[in-house]
Amino acid sequence: GGFKTKTFTSVIRFRDAAIVDGDEIKIYLNDKMIEPEVSLDGAFKEFKINLVPGVNKIDFEALNEGSASPNTAQFEVYDDKGVAITNQQWNVGTGYKATIVLLKE
Repeated sequence: GGFKTKTFTSVIRFRDAAIVDGDEIKIYLNDKMIEPEVSLDGAFKEFKINLVPGVNKIDFEALNEGSASPNTAQFEVYDDKGVAITNQQWNVGTGYKATIVLLKE
């Protein structure tokens, strides 16, 4: 999904949205890997990014599907004031990517 924002930074939160079964993801920002391997837990993990003017593409690649297919990840995106931009859940297979695009105005 694509979302417009005027914020300078964004907080991305993510977790396993179903049974915690060993789901792992890789995270990219504008096609550059920023996290090579992240295990999804029931509790949210988060990271902060500095947004560049224009397109900020965040990809979450499923590295596996845990012990219960598919990879069930939930992602939340917040602006620099803590206001939610989006809250999404994806069920993706190994090798597939879920993408969030933030358009900084």
